[in-house]
Amino acid sequence: MTPLEAHHLILGAGTPWLYKLAVIVAALIGGALVRHDSRDWPLSTAGRAKVLAVVCLGSLIGCAIPAFFAGGTIGAMTTATPLAPKTILGGLLFGFLAVAIYKRLTRNSADTSDAFARGAIAMMLIGRLGCMAQHCCYGDVTSLAWGMDFGDGQARVPVQYVEAAGLLALALGVQWMHSRDLMRGRRLFLLFAGYGLMRFGLEFLRARVAESHWGVGFYQWIALTLMAVGIFQLWKRSGNASSPSGVPVEVRA
Repeated sequence: MTPLEAHHLILGAGTPWLYKLAVIVAALIGGALVRHDSRDWPLSTAGRAKVLAVVCLGSLIGCAIPAFFAGGTIGAMTTATPLAPKTILGGLLFGFLAVAIYKRLTRNSADTSDAFARGAIAMMLIGRLGCMAQHCCYGDVTSLAWGMDFGDGQARVPVQYVEAAGLLALALGVQWMHSRDLMRGRRLFLLFAGYGLMRFGLEFLRARVAESHWGVGFYQWIALTLMAVGIFQLWKRSGNASSPSGVPVEVRA
């Protein structure tokens, strides 16, 4: 059995409708959190809507683009159908890039990043549970007792559950910071750095469905890029302290 045949066998044993339901629930809950947290932006209703639209468009494009360059099983699937497999890594990066470019062009200096932290991680957490139902993003073959059969007769690492547990820990941390108004202007980038590092490690447990370059998997390179962006933005914003009244001394895009 070829890797592509095994991939289709595993996906065929999943429950696509449950995955779609998870995606809808994730979008509703995550979107509601982003909309709620964006109320603090010093923008008009129309200005707020434009930023949200730009982020959504950038994220949707970013989720799909990496598959066209992934190679391996993912590359073969992408060649067969334009409806390529999606990755949240690209969605996070392109969503950030899209709004950064938009704000630069419109000379909008308001810091909007915090509003996406809770919503993004909620979408990721719920969506990963959907991946478990559909059997996508499955783990590598393992001899450990905790391995699960996803439909191809092989015991595989349930890496979807492992990632969901990691995302839950990140979600609790982000919520704790949000409730205490800590790390203002940096919460999203803490998520970038933390999730990028976590995904880099988890890819060692995941089935290699894309090509590797210099011993590092394709999606691991994207995870490292996400982590690097997060760390750079944290460094860049490290001087963006708040005054005793809680008002940022300096607002950065």
